[in-house]
Formats: sequence, structure tokens, C-alpha cells
Amino acid sequence: MLGLLLLWPVVFGGGAASSAMAGTVTIPIPPRSYPSSLAALPRVAPATESCAATRLRATKACVPGDVACDHAVADAFDVCEAKGMWPS
Repeated sequence: MLGLLLLWPVVFGGGAASSAMAGTVTIPIPPRSYPSSLAALPRVAPATESCAATRLRATKACVPGDVACDHAVADAFDVCEAKGMWPS
């Protein structure tokens, strides 16, 4: 069965479908933009402060209802728990 799939284009030719599939398709990807509220996050935690305490301080620094800021704090908390320090 595999031989039939591999040899079919050689024996019978690919036709127009194979030449159309040979071209490269380019899809433009728009640049990501981040809200300005992410710049207000505390960048470095003091050495004596735990990740949980830094998360509470960073969450209070976010504007109420700003979902992007809350997600950024949650991501930074995950990194802090994994690495042991707040990401800068």
C-alpha cells in the first residue's frame, strides 16, 4: 500500500495539482501589541519577599478590571514559582 502511494505520482504524473502544491504559501502574521498597563507591573521583587507576596502587590498595582494585567501577573507568578525569583 505504501509503495502504491509513493509510486503513483512517478508512474502517472502529478498533473496540475502537484505543480500548484509545489509553490510556497506565505501568511502574514500581524505584530502583537501589549497594553500599556503591563508596564506598571513591578519588575524585580526584593530578595526577602516571597512569590505570593509579590503577586499580591502586583495584583493591587493593576487597574481593577484589567484582564491583561491580571494575566501578566499570573504568568509572572508561575515563572517565580518555577525559578524562585520574580521575572524582570
